[in-house]
Amino acid sequence: MIHPSVKIGRNVHIDDDVHIDEGTEIGDNTIIYGPAHIGKNNRIFPNVMIGFEPQDLKYRGERTAVRIGDNNIIREFVTIHRATGEGQETVIGSNNYIMAYAHIAHNCRIGNEVIIVNATQIAGHVEIEDYAFVSGLVGMHQFIRIGKYAMVGGMARLNRDVLPFSLVEGHPARLRGVNIVGLRRRGFSSERIRAISEAMKTIMKMDVREAVKVLSEKFPDNPDIRYLIEFIEKSQRGVISRSE
Repeated sequence: MIHPSVKIGRNVHIDDDVHIDEGTEIGDNTIIYGPAHIGKNNRIFPNVMIGFEPQDLKYRGERTAVRIGDNNIIREFVTIHRATGEGQETVIGSNNYIMAYAHIAHNCRIGNEVIIVNATQIAGHVEIEDYAFVSGLVGMHQFIRIGKYAMVGGMARLNRDVLPFSLVEGHPARLRGVNIVGLRRRGFSSERIRAISEAMKTIMKMDVREAVKVLSEKFPDNPDIRYLIEFIEKSQRGVISRSE
């Protein structure tokens, strides 16, 4: 179902099994295959490809989908593939800015208010949490996670999880410190930033497992540090934790 208010450009193909909510704009030459659900007030620029079969050898034609929230900007030539695995979805939240030529592969989960800069390539099963900033030409290994408020520098190669609040860059990526500018822009107080900076220095100078013990004892009631610790404890691929 396509809401009557949706604006559709020239030479656009939209499958029957696609739901588009009110206020969304679809640019020229865009193709959207279903199943797909696209929310309200999205701006989808020309030549975007959504809902194509995943580039995954495990995919066997099962019914999967793409789900996109509200108020996203999706620029030219972005590709967003549907998931692998019966009933699974590739999910993009709301208020994100996805710039030209970015690729979001099968089973990815993008949170809210995330910025993904031009030509970033995101492999399958990647999770990017709210407020993260990913610079241009970044390459991501499958199954990694990027935590909230993290910033990834341009042309970085990510093969492990990116800590919340952190600043990483390099090939392969290395931890450079705290995303202080990003935290200030999001309204973090100086006190919160000081605690996060101290925690990040602890992580950078010792074994991660030891750092978790130290931080648990030093910041027992700090919600930011508790989230940071839980992110580390849930990591399957390991975290980017050293600067060398």
